[in-house]
Amino acid sequence: MQACKPLKQILERADRILLPAACAFCRTRLTDGETGACLPCLADLPRNDPACRTCGAPLPVDPGIVPCADCQAKPLPLAAVIAPLRYAFPVDIALQSIKYRRRLEYLPVFAEVLRAELGRLPPAIDGVVAVPLYWLRQGRRGFNQAAELARPLARALGLKPLTRVERVRRTQAQAGLDRTARRKNLRGAFAVRGRLDARHILLVDDVMTTGSTLVELAKCLREAGAEQVSAIVVARAIAGR
Repeated sequence: MQACKPLKQILERADRILLPAACAFCRTRLTDGETGACLPCLADLPRNDPACRTCGAPLPVDPGIVPCADCQAKPLPLAAVIAPLRYAFPVDIALQSIKYRRRLEYLPVFAEVLRAELGRLPPAIDGVVAVPLYWLRQGRRGFNQAAELARPLARALGLKPLTRVERVRRTQAQAGLDRTARRKNLRGAFAVRGRLDARHILLVDDVMTTGSTLVELAKCLREAGAEQVSAIVVARAIAGR
């Protein structure tokens, strides 16, 4: 009987299978310490700075600790929103490619981008929830990009993603809808099975535009027992509320 390979060799083989050998953006060969994308491409990603420190909206100038005009007029029911990147080239193309072209090599890149933001998260987070897809859409796509991003983030926090949150109603795609239509489209779309033990939940998604999805889901989580809800997304689009 052939002896088992050393654990190191098994892990190295798994890395070669699971992680791309080339940068997801420029296709140059990755070096040691690079995961998914090369360091120059990571440095060139459009950072969401300056931005509102309350809702993460991109701004032309740094507002300091003062919330943006939208937050002052109508604050979101979220304790914090962290959005490290702007929804601009090449982030927008990459995120669309994940969902519609199964370009899954971008996922570890953006998972690492989110993991780098752990120090900015509010304290005492004890639950992680990926924004769910309707079961039919997820079945056709084969995966939920938000869940793929939430899993490594939850692991870094020493938690497991909460899976009792569902999208119970099929909704129209949010892209192309205005703010009013987005809110109406999502009304009653989410449900939580049972009561939640977690007090401060972190929502995870790929993109935030008006915040309608996160707001509707936050309301649902609060009704199920959560005291606070924060959110982290890969990218923030420029859109008012």
